[in-house]
Amino acid sequence: MIKGVNKQVLEVSNPESPYFDRVLFFVSADGSSADGEKLKNEANKIVSSAQKPPRTRRSKKDVFVGGALAACGVGAGAALALALSVII
Repeated sequence: MIKGVNKQVLEVSNPESPYFDRVLFFVSADGSSADGEKLKNEANKIVSSAQKPPRTRRSKKDVFVGGALAACGVGAGAALALALSVII
């Protein structure tokens, strides 16, 4: 939520990121008196220095549950293959 109507917004619509379509910068009261080209250069510098978000770490429980589900799937596939080989 933005309070006030005197906020200046700068939009970078095509950043060099596969994750974002556009970036919005809200210019402070001190920066609103600066040159528009200077603001654009500063915004592009910030956008270009941004990195991709860090990967989320999985807990040991999540890894164990995933492994258990994979083992159950392999077991069910083996049981199905054995049942089909007996029938045919």
